[in-house]
Amino acid sequence: MLYLLETWGVLRGDVDNFAIRMQRSQTIEEHIQLAVMYKQFFAGELEVLCSMGEFWRKVTVIYSGGDDFAVYGAWDSLITLAGEIERLFHRFAEQNLKDFSGPEGKTISMALALAPAVDASLGAVFEEAGQRLEAAKSADKDCIWILGRTLEWKQFAEAAELKDALARMVTDFGCSPQYLRELCGIHRESQVRMTKKQARRMGGERPWRYHRRIRRILNASRERGPERQDFQKARAALIADLIGRSAITVKLRPAGRVALEWARLSAAEA
Repeated sequence: MLYLLETWGVLRGDVDNFAIRMQRSQTIEEHIQLAVMYKQFFAGELEVLCSMGEFWRKVTVIYSGGDDFAVYGAWDSLITLAGEIERLFHRFAEQNLKDFSGPEGKTISMALALAPAVDASLGAVFEEAGQRLEAAKSADKDCIWILGRTLEWKQFAEAAELKDALARMVTDFGCSPQYLRELCGIHRESQVRMTKKQARRMGGERPWRYHRRIRRILNASRERGPERQDFQKARAALIADLIGRSAITVKLRPAGRVALEWARLSAAEA
């Protein structure tokens, strides 16, 4: 029996430009060899991953094909699973495709769609994940669509680290979990990019007003205690990671937006 948290979803993945890689086979034997390698990767690695303690009874495979897969389960487990599959596929490509020229077939893209309700239709969520995956692959390659944004895998790793930093503000420095919701509210307001002319006209006050608001939200009971300096450093680093250091840009970075929503969902189900 599959164990699901309150929020569940479907993760779908697909090898980038797989058809082109197969078309470039020089012989029938090479074509068969490639097809078998890809199929064994998805059939083997995916099943092994989903049977591990971290994912056991939290995710289950819908299908695994020759160049794609679909899994459904608890949303947070699917996010972790996505990172693990990308890591394993990257290693697979380095070991088995190093003698094949070109990037085709050597990267993988994914999309995670969350169910709008616990009793939502699996078919509908599966279809949405497919649509998100198709849109992500048409705009880019070697990426993941997650929590409203398409990220490169490097950005995905940054989002995971930033999510942990957001959580530490609560666990290590005593910030209220409510601050995550308040930060989400701020960044819904700040989805605009000002020109340099606009910034000069406003005297640079508007960007820093957001910085001040974020600092007020990221307050902590320990700020005046012995850990005050550590807290201030952590807060400054967190603000820079979320919105950057530009004096004229008030826009949450893609990895920051995903990390904030990721942390908010995690706190809501803690």
